[in-house]
Amino acid sequence: MTIKLYWESAYETTFSAIVKSIEENGIILDQTLFYPESGNQLSDRGSLKIKDHEFKIENVSKKGDDIIHHISENFKNKISMGDKVRGTIDWEYRFGLMRAHSSQHIFSAILKSKYDIDTIRANLNFEEVYLQWSQKVDPPQLKEVLYEVNTICTTKELKITSKIVPKKEAETIAERIRSKIPKESQVRLMEVENLDLVCCGGTHVQSTNEIGILFIFDFRKGNQIRYCIGNKAISMGSSINVDIITLVNKLNTPIEKFQENTIKRLETLKNNQDQQKELSVKLLGLIAKSPSKIVNNIPLFYIDFNVDMKIINKKLSLFPQDSLIIIEMGNNKIRLLSMSGKIDANELLQKLINKYKGKGGGNPKSAQAELERVPESLLSEIEQFIITI
Repeated sequence: MTIKLYWESAYETTFSAIVKSIEENGIILDQTLFYPESGNQLSDRGSLKIKDHEFKIENVSKKGDDIIHHISENFKNKISMGDKVRGTIDWEYRFGLMRAHSSQHIFSAILKSKYDIDTIRANLNFEEVYLQWSQKVDPPQLKEVLYEVNTICTTKELKITSKIVPKKEAETIAERIRSKIPKESQVRLMEVENLDLVCCGGTHVQSTNEIGILFIFDFRKGNQIRYCIGNKAISMGSSINVDIITLVNKLNTPIEKFQENTIKRLETLKNNQDQQKELSVKLLGLIAKSPSKIVNNIPLFYIDFNVDMKIINKKLSLFPQDSLIIIEMGNNKIRLLSMSGKIDANELLQKLINKYKGKGGGNPKSAQAELERVPESLLSEIEQFIITI
């Protein structure tokens, strides 16, 4: 069994050990500071120095009661059983994981105490956390939880402590423990002073104010969030803060009314878009009654205004049979829609591409291209191609 130094010495960065076993892709030591990936927390990173060789450690995993330090390079002829090892963990990375894990306990505890909502999934990465809950919360509830969590993580100095107890002892206080009690004979309890008690084998900070502010950057379906801490939170928060102020100034609105006024503007935009769709449908109906040209008994319809292709596809029945619809969409983009058995839209498009350069394709019914330049009269150009058919 590998002795877990990280449980009692989470703030230490170096340690000495002995090579206990050599595995296919790494080594097992008699003791280690490296936390193995488990409990949805990533493993530590760092290095192991053995004899005159230094090995980079990017991944550490559990194998029963042992811990494997994975080594990607050829190492078996450089290491022997019983070799002395000097290990060093990447402290910045470890501290980011510790803060992330401790913040998750606090967030989940506050959510449970305020709304009796359980955390059903937690992924813990460097300075970043993903949480999924058993029930949905609305934005006002999330604001309340975030305020409490940030208060605890920045201005409160609640102690975070751990102890290992027999499973039977843990079962006597099961009503106080927020998590399930594992089947192991010995259980490690992690406690946030006057706030939370769970079974946990991860690494944690010693005081809640070491965590720092949390910044939520993703909130979906009412029960999933992603947030960051540490330097990520500072960087993202600072950037978005300035972006919001810039938008506030452009919208000429007080920041406290930013959400309210933005929602109003979005509603206005949606109404305008709905009106534009209605006008597009009416305009398409008018265009469909009068072809731009008729060439070889094929009605040509030329559209040079911005219209959603979904609308055109839904309203193709407005146009007569055997029609060719030519759409100039701007930015040198064109689309051809053929309702005629005589005209292959993609074949016609390729002729335009050969003459005016560009790229694109499609099928006999529908084809689209982006040309290097669009002819001055796209309609006349297509007319000449059709005459030759």
